[in-house]
Amino acid sequence: MKRLFHKHDHDQPCTFMVNMLHGQAEGRLKGFKRLYAMAHVLRCGPCRRFLESLEAMLKRVKETRPADPPPEVIEKLLEGDWKEESRP
Repeated sequence: MKRLFHKHDHDQPCTFMVNMLHGQAEGRLKGFKRLYAMAHVLRCGPCRRFLESLEAMLKRVKETRPADPPPEVIEKLLEGDWKEESRP
C-alpha cells in the first residue's frame, strides 16, 4: 500500500503508473487494475492531471475525424479507376 498512497514533491506522474494510466485513458483496464489506478489518482495529483490530459487528448483525437472524400472519388475507387491522373 505504500506505493498506492504516497506523497511526492514533483509534478510528474509516478513512473510505475504511466502505462497503467494509458490503459485507463484508453478504456483497457478492467477489474483490480482499474480499481488500483482509480484509487491511486484520487490521492496523487500529478497522476490525476496526467490521466485527465490523456483523456482530453484522446477525446480531441476521436473528435478530429478526417472529412469523407467527395462522392466522385469514392465512385472511382469502387470502380477500380484509382490511378493517378497525369497533371499538366
